[in-house]
Amino acid sequence: MFITIWGKKIWYEIYGTEYHDTLLYLHGGPGASCLDFANQAKALSEKMKVVTFDQLGVLRSDALDENESYSMEYQIEMVEEMRKLLGIEKWSILGHSYGGMLAVLYASTYPNSIHKVILECPSLCFEDSAKSTAEYLSEHIHSLDNKTAVELCEKIKSTDYQDKTEVVFDLSTLLSYVTDMELRFYLHGISFDEYELSMDTTDIPDEMWSKGEQHLMKLLETQPMPDGSLQKRVQMTDNLLPMLTKITAPILLINGKYDPACTKNQIEYIMNHAQNVTQAIFENSAHFPRLEEPQKYTNTILGFLEL
Repeated sequence: MFITIWGKKIWYEIYGTEYHDTLLYLHGGPGASCLDFANQAKALSEKMKVVTFDQLGVLRSDALDENESYSMEYQIEMVEEMRKLLGIEKWSILGHSYGGMLAVLYASTYPNSIHKVILECPSLCFEDSAKSTAEYLSEHIHSLDNKTAVELCEKIKSTDYQDKTEVVFDLSTLLSYVTDMELRFYLHGISFDEYELSMDTTDIPDEMWSKGEQHLMKLLETQPMPDGSLQKRVQMTDNLLPMLTKITAPILLINGKYDPACTKNQIEYIMNHAQNVTQAIFENSAHFPRLEEPQKYTNTILGFLEL
């Protein structure tokens, strides 16, 4: 289904339409889409309404125009407008990876629109996540006998990046060298084949996937003010951890034991600084507990939401 927000078509789906209690899923990436949440959405919809959508510029939603301004603030304004258009008074929100950044920003900006916040393997400080991921990949990278890849891996681990966008491109390049697909996609409890089978990609042509790069590039741009000057906005390369202190809603932190993106530093910060937080550790998971330990994941979500 599509919903039109400010002239843009956003692909969305609602599961469990008969229920009042609602959970919104915010996918990661940036640009990953909500495809791999479908099975959990179906399972959770036995007890609640679940809303999933592809963010603007991603997969089935409208592409971003070349000259179109886009930002994280714009993303959460679209989320708030979607809530109003769907007639939902309040909802709980679940953000995975980069979606955790959106969840924190949305909960900080619109506290009266949410009940509870779930952060699944969030990456709330991209540079910290990138360094952790480089460490996670280090043994594999060194085994490739590729000097350029090794140098890049060591650079990410040791550099204090002044230009934070540089680390995004460095990590993306490093991942392109990885030949072990379980490592490449941060998997532990399932194989890469099982990961692929978890998503229905029927009728998803290649050109839909190609939108993701433009989506990422737009998020990395510095947005201009109407007078031509530059305005500091929230960027995906910012450290969003301090925003957690503003959130009064209950928070559930879900993290996979072997996940490199949701780092030890970030977990400790969340547990020590969030006002009302509970942690659920998935012992046989990396970055995708919902796929790697699905039944435990479903039960954990429903238990936190008390459904």
